[in-house]
Amino acid sequence: RLLKEDLESEINMYESGGGGNDGDGWDTQITPAQRRIATKFQAYLILAFFSCVPDRQRTFRELEIGRTFSRDEKIGCWTIKHGPDDYKTGKTYGDRPPLVLAQELTPAIDDFLKRWRGCLKPSREHFFVQPRTGRAFTQDTVYSLVARSCYKHTGKKTNPHLLRDMIVTHVRDSNASEKELEALALYMGHSITMQRNSYDRRTMEQKV
Repeated sequence: RLLKEDLESEINMYESGGGGNDGDGWDTQITPAQRRIATKFQAYLILAFFSCVPDRQRTFRELEIGRTFSRDEKIGCWTIKHGPDDYKTGKTYGDRPPLVLAQELTPAIDDFLKRWRGCLKPSREHFFVQPRTGRAFTQDTVYSLVARSCYKHTGKKTNPHLLRDMIVTHVRDSNASEKELEALALYMGHSITMQRNSYDRRTMEQKV
């Protein structure tokens, strides 16, 4: 929420200062302010994606528009679709059902693609783009972005793997049904047994 508010504030300041869309896209000359906003937008989106789909970071840094990431017009949501070669445990589980992002994120994703992603001069169809090179995010890019964003807005150190731990621990501590836990395991790309053994950080006292 804090990251979103920070982003919206910066966009409002930019637009009130004379920047904005003329109807056919942004100005040809990309400004530092546009690149800064585009970079912040990515930070917000990748954390929002983690909150919807607590998968491994590879899922997000390798998203390709039109192949593994597309808009489902029937439900008005962006979805992630993986074949066996697109995720770590694909050889075990095969094709994954679509991983649906929250409908509330659709306007933000649409806006990022229409107005901001191009400011980072992407070299390929990867959704997330390194600001300096235009190439896809690397493992270090995601780790650093998540760690810095979380520390800036919460004062706590974390990383992509810890986010997965936190989500599993929270859901398991909320009296979720077995069906809900199975759905969470599916979104994380592993079995419910691995979810329980590897990601649940509750103490013994919390479990009983």
